[in-house]
Amino acid sequence: MEHHHLNLEIIPVPESDISALVELFLLVERQHEQYWPLRWALRSDIQQRYTRWITSNRANPDWLFIIAREKAVGSDARGSGDVIGGLAAAINQEIPIYQFTHYAFIHDLAVREQARRRGVGRALLDYSRQWASEKGVNQLRLMAADRNTAAKALFQKYGFQTTYSEMVLPVAPA
Repeated sequence: MEHHHLNLEIIPVPESDISALVELFLLVERQHEQYWPLRWALRSDIQQRYTRWITSNRANPDWLFIIAREKAVGSDARGSGDVIGGLAAAINQEIPIYQFTHYAFIHDLAVREQARRRGVGRALLDYSRQWASEKGVNQLRLMAADRNTAAKALFQKYGFQTTYSEMVLPVAPA
């Protein structure tokens, strides 16, 4: 999917760019961990786990791993720029009490700081929305950390509606 006005290329992540996608997602995970370590305590081998997770699911048609690159000015060549954004989504099965059976869920969305507020997040959301539509689901869901006001603003501006708030209660293991 091309976004000519932004000179962006949005494509499924090639194997050669998995490490760049993992690096982007880790920026978000580390931000979350700073918000509240109990909820988002990261494992020491998170980079390897993320890489395995993407590698093992990349070919599954119910998973979407995409990257955004800014093309060099005047370039028509694919893969001509650095990875500046990424998104991971999956088709999930809903519990069997609703009229729909599946929905799409965005697990991760990240944009490099220097590329923010330039349409990269919107372009990634556009691609995932089209993918979800082609999968025949009637909704695209995500979760946004309460303290991530910039992400929440993007999602609300895009049309996402808050339907519930996740609440976490610390429990001491027995």
